[in-house]
Amino acid sequence: DLASAEMGGVALSATDDFFAEKERLLLPGRGVFLPDEFTERGKWMDGWESRRKRGAGHDTCVVRLGVPGAIRALDIDTNHFLGNHPPFASLEATRIEGADDEAALARAHWVEVLPQSPLRPGSQNLFAVLVGESFTHVRLHI
Repeated sequence: DLASAEMGGVALSATDDFFAEKERLLLPGRGVFLPDEFTERGKWMDGWESRRKRGAGHDTCVVRLGVPGAIRALDIDTNHFLGNHPPFASLEATRIEGADDEAALARAHWVEVLPQSPLRPGSQNLFAVLVGESFTHVRLHI
């Protein structure tokens, strides 16, 4: 798992993580469900959860991979997200040498490695990736 926090992966930014923090994307294993846990923002969720766009656009999260490498497969896990899961996702990737500040991310050439794809609720959504390049960062769109 190139993006895992255990490997050094870091969630750098998200357009919105009001309900559940972007850092939870990188925790090992599948999300857990704690039925009696709440935060000041509502039900506690073990995964990234935005407020979901009600108008045009979508939310994104940029992750610096813990280990640069070729992405062969993706698991966009919606475990315990039932009725509040994003209906679609896509993924872009890039390679950045040196600092990955906002300016570097804005200049980066992003390659689509997963086109917009439907997601099932409460499921491991597994996808094969056919791009052979080595990447340092990914940008998840939901």
